[in-house]
Amino acid sequence: MTSKIELRICSFDKLRISIIAPARRKRPKIVIGVEEREKAEVICPFCPGREEETPPATLVLLVKNGKLLFEREHNGRIKNWVVRVFPNKYPALVNKAEIMSDEFSAYGYHEVLVETPIHSEEKYLLNPVNVYHMLIALRRRVEEIMKDPRIKHVSIIKNAGLRAGASIGHPHLQIFANTFTPPIISAEEYAMKEYFEKHRVCPLCEIFSNSKSPRTVFTTGFFKVETAYAPKQSYELLIVPKKHACSITNASNEELKDLANVLSKTLLLIRKTLGNIDYNYWFHLGPKGDSIYHWHIEIQPIIETWGGYEKASGIYIVTVPPEDAAKEFKENMQKLYYQV
Repeated sequence: MTSKIELRICSFDKLRISIIAPARRKRPKIVIGVEEREKAEVICPFCPGREEETPPATLVLLVKNGKLLFEREHNGRIKNWVVRVFPNKYPALVNKAEIMSDEFSAYGYHEVLVETPIHSEEKYLLNPVNVYHMLIALRRRVEEIMKDPRIKHVSIIKNAGLRAGASIGHPHLQIFANTFTPPIISAEEYAMKEYFEKHRVCPLCEIFSNSKSPRTVFTTGFFKVETAYAPKQSYELLIVPKKHACSITNASNEELKDLANVLSKTLLLIRKTLGNIDYNYWFHLGPKGDSIYHWHIEIQPIIETWGGYEKASGIYIVTVPPEDAAKEFKENMQKLYYQV
């Protein structure tokens, strides 16, 4: 049985790109029920005290005397961390020169960002400072990865819950860095350019400037949260930055503090509205050097199960109108015990 990582592009559908990564079948699965959470903390490899179970960290964020410090692990492991980033033990991409054949290759970075020492996601989200630390570390690691001249794009994703594809319940993100721009990002970039040429405004900048949208959930000084106009899932949300920029690397500390409040509040609001539901979210960043793309975050609760029509056509049947979903979210904001 081969363990070789390989990238393949479908000959009749250039939008379909697959990474063949057999080793990922071996990754542990520690996503469990509420009644077993205490046991999970004992066995979870992402919890403090179990650092030796992961590869050496490419980035560790520490807080010492009120200051944020970045370090990198070499031989030993660093304790008392607030965020850790390390190569995925079961990678879909590897940064080995010999795997780089051409622009489309399995060369890249596949890393895990453990967001917090706290095993419980809800406890972690209750203090936005925790999320701010995660964002600071994420920005730093994306900056470092993008220095590799072979890397053209970085994807950041979160799987929360078994139905969302998580294999470990501890709060964490995954970072994927490719030598090419993923098809969805290319399609969004093209659509943004086309919209700008026709309307002379960026479509996401326009979302922020529209104060009367029925899909708006809430707005802060730097970000706007809206239900998606054409969602793939009911209750799908967008977090849109006010400043037009290609990447989170362009965001200031002040903007990241605001985003920490926005992200924690939004995720808690989803749970308040929909219950203990599984979800995915991802950062959509533009390709390296791009000025057209407007970065944003998409949050997708797992509501509907996609059938053959959705999978065959790329057209999604959604049962809750986004305007109704926004109304529900706003009603539940009044009941939310955590406020921005």
